[in-house]
Amino acid sequence: METVQIRLTRNMLNGIDELIKLGEYPNRSEAVRDSVRKMLNRNQPSEVLNVSVKDLQRFIKAAGKG
Repeated sequence: METVQIRLTRNMLNGIDELIKLGEYPNRSEAVRDSVRKMLNRNQPSEVLNVSVKDLQRFIKAAGKG
C-alpha cells in the first residue's frame, strides 16, 4: 500500500471524525479508502434484473393466490 497526501476541508475532517466516533470507521485512513472504493465501484456496471412487465404481473398474480 502506498502513502498519498491529500488536503481536506475542516468540514470534511469533522465529518470523518464524527463517523469514527460513531464507530463506522476505525480511523481516517480507512474512511478515505472506503470512500475511494465506493467511488470506483460506482463506475462499474451493476447487475440489473431483466424482467418483463408481463413476467412481473404473472409473479404478482401467482403470489396473491398463494
